Amino acid sequence: MRTRTLTILAVALLTGSAAPAAAESLSAIFKQVSPSIVMVRTTQKEMTAGPERQVVTMPGLGSGVLVSADGKVITAAHVVHTADEIMVEFQNGELIPAKVLSSEPTADVALIQLEKLPSSPIIAGLGDSEKVEVGEQVFVVGAPLGMSHSLTVGHISARRNLKTVYSGMSQSDFFQTDAAINQGNSGGPLFNMAGEVIGIVSYILSK
Repeated sequence: MRTRTLTILAVALLTGSAAPAAAESLSAIFKQVSPSIVMVRTTQKEMTAGPERQVVTMPGLGSGVLVSADGKVITAAHVVHTADEIMVEFQNGELIPAKVLSSEPTADVALIQLEKLPSSPIIAGLGDSEKVEVGEQVFVVGAPLGMSHSLTVGHISARRNLKTVYSGMSQSDFFQTDAAINQGNSGGPLFNMAGEVIGIVSYILSK
């Protein structure tokens, strides 16, 4: 699978009356995949500005998804690329340290390795992002503003080449979606309606 990054252009969702069968299906898929979603908490040492420069520790927050039985988690590169410490928090509150295995800032995708396996690991399946078409319904699960395991639903609005928007990210194509996203969702998975990961949340474009 070729991992795709995800860019969000719209954060407002229109309310509508979904069919009961569709709602039940989404609820069941969410329950299935939710335990694989994690919060990625980071700390990073930075130097303060001004005449009395000091080293301070800055916290960071993102999302991620467990994708292998040996404890590998996919997240966004900008969440962990410069972190000094990474802690992964699971739905049951379990906290596990992790380290970066690989990071590709030009694609905004990173793979991190848990130092130990969670007590009850649930692995998310990977879908084929090449087969995703504009108009398909998708959903995002993550930690917007620190509220873990929040679900938002939308559609694939477009497929775009990211270098037409961000010249520094030339190694990726991306999905545009209208699923609502906020800070803290970065690194979280974009799912198709089969419960398969087809993208990783990267950027919010508000203008």
